[in-house]
Amino acid sequence: MLYINNHINRYTEADIERLMEQLPEWRRSQAMRFRHFEGRRQSVLAYMELCRGLSEEYGISEVPEFLYDEHGKPTLASYPHIHFSLSHCRQAVGCLLSSAPCGLDIETVRPLRESLMRHCMNETEQTQILSAEEPAVAFTRLWTQKEAVLKLLGTGLAGGLKDALENLNVRGIALHTEFCLGHSVLLSTALCGTDSTNLECQIRQITEF
Repeated sequence: MLYINNHINRYTEADIERLMEQLPEWRRSQAMRFRHFEGRRQSVLAYMELCRGLSEEYGISEVPEFLYDEHGKPTLASYPHIHFSLSHCRQAVGCLLSSAPCGLDIETVRPLRESLMRHCMNETEQTQILSAEEPAVAFTRLWTQKEAVLKLLGTGLAGGLKDALENLNVRGIALHTEFCLGHSVLLSTALCGTDSTNLECQIRQITEF
């Protein structure tokens, strides 16, 4: 299940301060590491989407605590059978919950930087991007898909961006990509053990807590 808050710019500093009081100390400290309010807001609201999803899907009301593996991938300390992935950008935050390993990435569509494209896309993908009607959208679509897969695998960017989308069917990984907030934000989900033809993510939006 995918939970999205695409109204994060409505939250003021006072709103975020109030929500931070509900966070455990470790998560509050993580949020405070962001120098700017925008980063703190995204961190807080992404965690709140996780709390909302756990409550609505599993009836879990306790504040979730994280464990981290050797690559820094978080898991739920008390519920290792529940998999999740958090992501955020300037306009939206989200949490993907699943019974199997999963990955979520949300990105704002920005002008294409060819140097970045050459760094993280293989030759076939570069051709697809440059020949697309909207190259910036094509790049963001592939970028979110790669990030989602690497989050699922738990390797982060060290897992290799250029080859991230190779042999997904063999690896049993299904991708789903869609727009959020018109054409300004793209999100991709990656799930293990799911037939891509049957992959559906129900988006639940919220405007305020």
